[in-house]
Amino acid sequence: MKHIFSCENSKFKRDFIEQTTNPSVIFNDVVEISNDGKGECHDNKIRAVPDDFNVLIAGTECVDFSSLSTSPKTLKGGGRSDITFWATHKLAKKYQPSIVVLENVAKCPMNEMAKAFEDINYIATFRKVCTSEYLLPQSRSRIYFVFVHKDSAQYKEDCNKDDWISKMEALGPNRQTNEKISWTDILSDKELSSKKSKKKGGRGKSLSESLSSKWLAEIMAIEKKEGLTPYDDEDSGRPYSKATENIEVLAHLPDRAKMRLDVQFKRAVKAGVDPLKVPLIWNPAQQLRFTDSGVDSNGKPKTSIAPCVTPGHEWIVSNLKRPLSGEEALALQGITVPKKALKQFECRQLRDLAGNAMSTTVVAAVFLSIFTTIELIDNGKKRSVSDDSSTEEQASKKQKAN
Repeated sequence: MKHIFSCENSKFKRDFIEQTTNPSVIFNDVVEISNDGKGECHDNKIRAVPDDFNVLIAGTECVDFSSLSTSPKTLKGGGRSDITFWATHKLAKKYQPSIVVLENVAKCPMNEMAKAFEDINYIATFRKVCTSEYLLPQSRSRIYFVFVHKDSAQYKEDCNKDDWISKMEALGPNRQTNEKISWTDILSDKELSSKKSKKKGGRGKSLSESLSSKWLAEIMAIEKKEGLTPYDDEDSGRPYSKATENIEVLAHLPDRAKMRLDVQFKRAVKAGVDPLKVPLIWNPAQQLRFTDSGVDSNGKPKTSIAPCVTPGHEWIVSNLKRPLSGEEALALQGITVPKKALKQFECRQLRDLAGNAMSTTVVAAVFLSIFTTIELIDNGKKRSVSDDSSTEEQASKKQKAN
């Protein structure tokens, strides 16, 4: 298989694609190339979209479909998820690749998306999968679609679209294996540098000026409901903040993030776990009602499966008193970062990449299932999908919020 082109609207992500996979063409805007058949590329030149690809892979924006979205929209709601999906659909309609693979969040309007491709002569199938079922220690639920063009591809003899789903299940949840990987296995001994941080200390209003804010009201309500020590208790109201007050890589966190970490700390201690000795993973950017302390209902720390890595967020490893690094976040997606890229890209950029990436083991399972159930048709002759060229429209203009 040959990687023909990519499309990504974020410059640093195009830089990463160029350095790690080096396709011949990297377009800047999926909307532009779907409308005009050509577009500006990473090198600032205008090029036509290659017309000799058989497989299109796309992860369109999911922010409007996410369960964490504060203003969810429909497939025709005018949001970024709407725009990038229909641009990809238009691209497929124009160039008619034999196979299209799409990925989006579990809450996406999957039936509507499937129907849209059926309307342009594709056989549609999809399945909800979780990354943790495919050898990676991350709870990441996504919908994967496979669209087969009726004129240039078909399911093999005695196969249909249900067989693709069966193959996915055999490679995932029904796979027989003794291998178990914990998210703590990917942790590095390297110390994180805070030299990239633009600010030190809290951001925004001081705590005394934020007493009427919604986030503080949320914290107070959680503390009262769960019987936790109030934040304003001088001795034990801010335990994690006190334990990390001299930790430079956490100094830039705003008060609301630090106080959410304090709540998670108090939750864990109440459950009988010391977060300074046991590795727990917390996301202080998310509201407390969407997260937990990393301890299960039986009082056992969740050191096996990490929560879903999300773009733009810093996941804090409790006992290490630092964020999950970009390299570690990408490892949870099955992506190894070359040494040169580690030097070129900031930690926050790599974390953002991880939040928007597809899990490599899941993508591998998708294609293995395609190779064993689908074949291309060329002038009446059948050919294996794996013998042909493909394109990768990587993370097309998406900003995921999981």
